Amino acid sequence: MPKVAFLFPGQGSQHAGMGAELLTDPEVAELCDRCSTGADVDLRHLLVRADDDELRLTHNAQPALCFMGLALTMLLKRRGVEPAAAAGHSIGEYAALAAGGAVGAPQVVKAVVERGRAMAEAVPAGTSSMAAVIGLDAQAVEVALAGMNDAWPANYNTPTQTVIAGTTAGLDVAARRLQEAGAKRVIPLNVSAAFHTPLMAPAAARLRTALDRIEWRSPRVPVMANLTGRQHQGGDRIPHVMEMQLRSPVRWAGCVGSLVEIGCDTFVEVGPKRALTGMMKELAPGKNAVAVGTPAACLELTIPA
Repeated sequence: MPKVAFLFPGQGSQHAGMGAELLTDPEVAELCDRCSTGADVDLRHLLVRADDDELRLTHNAQPALCFMGLALTMLLKRRGVEPAAAAGHSIGEYAALAAGGAVGAPQVVKAVVERGRAMAEAVPAGTSSMAAVIGLDAQAVEVALAGMNDAWPANYNTPTQTVIAGTTAGLDVAARRLQEAGAKRVIPLNVSAAFHTPLMAPAAARLRTALDRIEWRSPRVPVMANLTGRQHQGGDRIPHVMEMQLRSPVRWAGCVGSLVEIGCDTFVEVGPKRALTGMMKELAPGKNAVAVGTPAACLELTIPA
């Protein structure tokens, strides 16, 4: 039998109206209302009525994306598609932990709401951002940024794609260094801050308070940690690991490599768009990869034998 891994995307995969069809399902709608009440957030508005500009805001995008992952997982499991392992990119790691049984839906949404608000308030708007570096390996990116204290690698996505983050001035200097080092392109990203860098330290400390209020369990299936690229070890370690995740690079290539190591051969991206699926040809060539972002896609999903 195939060994299926669920992958949950991060910020940037959201789009207007992404949850409208999902909320026609009574069980999903009931879960949405419970999570909204528990976390003091209007998920129905974010999933159905919010436009792209509103959803682009960190404190809106994160709970909306997390709930999409939770709801789609519910529909997949109802169909009998169970993950043998899971991983999520940045905010997606929270949905992965819930899918793996480490935390309940209302609790994880509440933590994600606090995370999004803390990140949005950590640094003044417009003073920092992120950029994707294309066509340069990770080691060359690290060498180019060596000695800088205002720009850092933030996402190790694939062998040829690394995202950097830092202050706006730092990113200008970093872009020049990277182009001199041979990068094909350095593409500014439409995000409001330098996520997964030391600039997020105040947000990480605030997030830890929220994480410590949750009773985390050891995941029932392997869930890979962005911080290390390896499997989460025990529920009592999760608050520390997820606090550090916010201020440290996302080791996504490592996460996928670890899933392949434990025998995963089929990868289902559980969320809107296909950002993670698009990376799989480079990260896990020859493996099956598919994206499901709607109830219809869940129903139509077939796992090759």
